Amino acid sequence: MKRILAIVLAASAASAGLALAQQTPAPQQTAARGQTIDGIVATVNDAIISQSDVRNRMRWMLLRFQEQPDDQILAQIQQQAIEDMIDEKVQLQQFMKLTKEEKIEDAEVNESINDLARQYKMNREQFLSAIAQAGVPQQTIRDMEEAKIAWNALIRGRYYKQVRVSELRIDDMLKRIQDGLNKSQYRLFEIFLYAPDQASRANAKARAETLIGNINQGADFATLAQQFSAAPSAAAGGDLSWLSPGDMRSPEIEKAVTAVATVPTVLPPIESDGGVYVIAVTGKREPTDPNQSMILNLEQVIAQGEGATDKLLATKAKATDCSQITKAIDGVEGLTHTPMKDVGLQQIAPAYRTPLETLNVGQSTGILDMPDGAKMVFYVCEKRSGNADLPSREEIKDRLFNQELGLVAERYLRDLKREATIVRR
Repeated sequence: MKRILAIVLAASAASAGLALAQQTPAPQQTAARGQTIDGIVATVNDAIISQSDVRNRMRWMLLRFQEQPDDQILAQIQQQAIEDMIDEKVQLQQFMKLTKEEKIEDAEVNESINDLARQYKMNREQFLSAIAQAGVPQQTIRDMEEAKIAWNALIRGRYYKQVRVSELRIDDMLKRIQDGLNKSQYRLFEIFLYAPDQASRANAKARAETLIGNINQGADFATLAQQFSAAPSAAAGGDLSWLSPGDMRSPEIEKAVTAVATVPTVLPPIESDGGVYVIAVTGKREPTDPNQSMILNLEQVIAQGEGATDKLLATKAKATDCSQITKAIDGVEGLTHTPMKDVGLQQIAPAYRTPLETLNVGQSTGILDMPDGAKMVFYVCEKRSGNADLPSREEIKDRLFNQELGLVAERYLRDLKREATIVRR
């Protein structure tokens, strides 16, 4: 169970190291004279995917397993290997079609393999030696990484400037995250096995049990999610981040998760509408008083002398948020404003703290008295939790951008595959 921490918390490629079990698919058929028969499994616009291609990809995929999977899982791995290579053929062909003379340089592929090795806590030489020992040709990895580089370049070149994330979407996500801090939250990862009817449910439950057994033996949860999960989270290794009970996918999952006594843990298979879930719970945090950790960016507007209150009332009428303050007080005698960045709410004197607690971004306090007889107004420019787990607006924007770009890439690939001539044999 201790290894689950390293695996499911990372939500990335096998942080515990590369398993070098000699797990291979069934051997090829052989001819009477001992010659190997290497048949064609599929063609993509006349590009061939051979049986040996599939076997080598399966060997690579099987390195994630600590034990030999059963026949059902092997059949799924074989099908996934075929579909992955079909996708890669389509992606690489489209890259070559649109970029004409351009090609993926060897140096780019080498660097991508170096990155892959680092994910497994190895240097390049160790990694290549490990996959060779497992029977995976280096060319299999090079082909896989070349397609990935080409597709990323194609998507970013074609759609990067078209994807937009509005401030409203950022505000909405930030509010939902902030609201969640007031409730118990659970760090979750999921694998969803599609089983729409009762006839397929038993099969899905058995597959879930097999996956759970492999995870508990040290298999990488994220990789299994990418290979087998039918949920949208599969692309992110099944990572659902922190969720409150009301945000979980189904009542069955909520009931199972909230009953967890200790974390980290992988729950038994959970049956729900549409299929079976494998859920890993890797953390739990209790709700906190949001005011105890609230951080504010403020603008303090001070009025001195005769007519101070009237001047501030006039300012409030002209300036409805922080961006308008400078213009509103320009040329008005006796008015000054001071930006106050990253101020903890608890650092503010109680007489001024109470009016600020209930304000939203863009709002201002009433007229406040200062000890020296001057008058003051606070504008709230930014308000965020001081909780370390609350992402910044830029982080939220990046997350939403990548989600949107991923959806665009999925639609584009689906359209390309629809137009391609793909023959599965």
